[in-house]
Amino acid sequence: MTEFDGERVRGRHLTGGFDRAYDRFQEAQSAGNAVATFQALFEALNWVHAIDDYIARVWSPRGRVEGRDWREDPALPESLTSVMDGLRYARNRVHHQWADAVIAQGGAKLPFTPPRGLMTWVWRPVEELPTPAKGHEDPRGGAAYEEALGGRPVEDALATLGDAFAFLGPLLDPPIPERTPPMVEVVNEW
Repeated sequence: MTEFDGERVRGRHLTGGFDRAYDRFQEAQSAGNAVATFQALFEALNWVHAIDDYIARVWSPRGRVEGRDWREDPALPESLTSVMDGLRYARNRVHHQWADAVIAQGGAKLPFTPPRGLMTWVWRPVEELPTPAKGHEDPRGGAAYEEALGGRPVEDALATLGDAFAFLGPLLDPPIPERTPPMVEVVNEW
């Protein structure tokens, strides 16, 4: 990745994008809308990937950039590393291989429309996902996916990241100085 010395978006704008995709996922899952659920999840996975890269490049609470070790911060959930690695693995299967990485609880597949409020999406077992393309093997991600995601509710992984991003989002950016309006002389014409 090349360095960019121009203006960057603020970290909280990235985490806010994840939050909105996560909200849409919850709404669509609750409504039993399988297609909207998948679309919101697809977006959330891409936000996760971008935010993970962003934090790895800028997070420096101890005076040095943490890289992927940001996930091991004691203030964050202990399971964050395996969840993040698993989600990156899922994102790559969905994004690059168009895999349907989730199933409705009980094994139903798209285009299944259950009664409103009865759908829970779970991650497919890792062996049901396509293997990474040659040159893009990811044994660590596959193992993390199997450990932290496979067969578990999608909601659990997204909630873990939602909590981590809620904590980190405001800390990623330096404070914005308050703008004071320029002094204006008021002339009383009375």
